[in-house]
Amino acid sequence: MRSSLARTVALACTLVLGTGCSREVAELDASFLLPPISTAEPRAALALDCDDLPPLSPEEAARPPLSPPRLEKSTPRGKPPAWSALNDVTLPDPVADKVDAIDEAYFRRTGKHVTVTSGTRDAARQAKAMYKMLRLGGDPMQLYRNKEAAREIKQAYERARAARKEPDDIVAAMHEVLKSQIARGVYISAHLRAGAVDVRNRDMSSADKKAFVAAVNEAKGVTLLEESAPPHWHLQID
Repeated sequence: MRSSLARTVALACTLVLGTGCSREVAELDASFLLPPISTAEPRAALALDCDDLPPLSPEEAARPPLSPPRLEKSTPRGKPPAWSALNDVTLPDPVADKVDAIDEAYFRRTGKHVTVTSGTRDAARQAKAMYKMLRLGGDPMQLYRNKEAAREIKQAYERARAARKEPDDIVAAMHEVLKSQIARGVYISAHLRAGAVDVRNRDMSSADKKAFVAAVNEAKGVTLLEESAPPHWHLQID
């Protein structure tokens, strides 16, 4: 069953490459082809896509639109964590505390620390990342299972480009669609919900992966999925 799913993922990647999206194919998600890994408590599979969108530079992240600052603190906190994270990753403190616990349990088993590659995004950051993906040749209709939500965002992008609007105005149009979707309870990406965390696993051996699953089981209150494009763990922390 697993090998059949892996062949399906490989075929999907081949089809995407055929569309001319060569550099971005590693950033397009095929997670819905793989089942969730069970944790200590039985949980239903997440109905949301975990998307690895192109990272934003500090300059891109600082451009409008900007979402209001969150009321809760975010990482980096006063004491640097033992685990590492990419530069643009921020996590609410309760989520970072859970990652601390998972990393500590993983370190006890392996002598290694984890690397967090993505955290929670607000609608503004999601719009900017999706704009960058589209400009690079990616297609949200291939990336997300919620085709209607993806179509709405892509159409906003295409309409604004056809009207020869400036990049900031195109992003603003996409941002408005995302905000409208969230208001209706539609979250196109798991990273729009608090508690979403991606952890790199391409440098983990089979033994390391087993140790990580055990560490997540020990932490409790976490749904874990192994995803393939690019290889990483997706954690949804309650």
